[in-house]
Amino acid sequence: MRVLLSIVVPVHGVERFLPRCLDSLLDGQDATDIEVIAVDDRSPDNCGAILDDYAARDPRLRVLHLAENQGLGGARIAALPEARGEYLWCVDSDDWLPEGALDAVLAELRAERERAAAGGTPLDVLITGFTHVYPDDSTEPNPWRHLLAGSPLESAEGCTLREHQPLLRTVLSVWNKVFRRAFLDGLEVSFGRGFYEDISVTYPALLAARRLRYLDRSCYNYRRGRPGAITATASAKHADAFAQYDAIFAFLDRHPQSAELRTLVFERTVKQALTIYDTPGLVPAELRRDFFARIAAHFAAHRPPGYRYPGGVPGLQYRLAARDSWRGYDELRRAARLPRTLKAGVRKGLGGR
Repeated sequence: MRVLLSIVVPVHGVERFLPRCLDSLLDGQDATDIEVIAVDDRSPDNCGAILDDYAARDPRLRVLHLAENQGLGGARIAALPEARGEYLWCVDSDDWLPEGALDAVLAELRAERERAAAGGTPLDVLITGFTHVYPDDSTEPNPWRHLLAGSPLESAEGCTLREHQPLLRTVLSVWNKVFRRAFLDGLEVSFGRGFYEDISVTYPALLAARRLRYLDRSCYNYRRGRPGAITATASAKHADAFAQYDAIFAFLDRHPQSAELRTLVFERTVKQALTIYDTPGLVPAELRRDFFARIAAHFAAHRPPGYRYPGGVPGLQYRLAARDSWRGYDELRRAARLPRTLKAGVRKGLGGR
């Protein structure tokens, strides 16, 4: 049987969470048209042995052991040549799928396969609902659902990003998106290195897709606030976001047909960069000045021709960023005239872990 869905799982330092992830993909799942490719990214703990044990019991799981740590992006890149499925889903190894989620996604993909065989436009990206799960086991439903449910994305026909631009205000991580492999390969994009590695793929995919759909069901449990996660770690590597932004705009330069969406992408990336800067505990104190200068450089490099600032507080934020006025920006923040609520800020601005 042809493989319909390849699930790629990068693994590093998550032995506590890994069995739950693998069980959600394989346990009680009779489907024979799936495969799971787990990448042991030179994990320092017992993850490699756990993977080998699961693989010995289920031939649908294949394990790659990397000789050197490559990070999330590099691990996914290593898995791609091994993936045989018509569709690709990247699942993080500290997360897991709710009961019935995989069946629901497979049902959608099987229906899409039949539609394409009958001459319909193939589905390029299936976007799923998800649930945030916090360390105390409390949960939060998809905070962007109101931008997706009831939209053209939820119809059987689906739509493009141009036809439903609010999609770009939702989470832009890879884990709630299932990609048609031939479409993804044709984009000639790649996962980046370091933090925010997935947005160099998700932005181009959403920009270029001829057909997008949204499945209004929680199909992914995403851990928030886990120690070691990007959104909970102080690191110089938060500046990796700028290399991913450069890759996104390089894609736009190669695809002038998406030029009308350039301003939307520009403002979304500036907003994310400012959110990283604003969020306590992410950018180390000694690097904050340099990080803000990187935002100003990003603004100068990728500002669309004829760009006009938005009104209100966002317009003031962007003017200060464009001028590299970090003191003025920080004074404005201290005056409580910029959003300061961490939870809301991370929800609205961050695009990845």
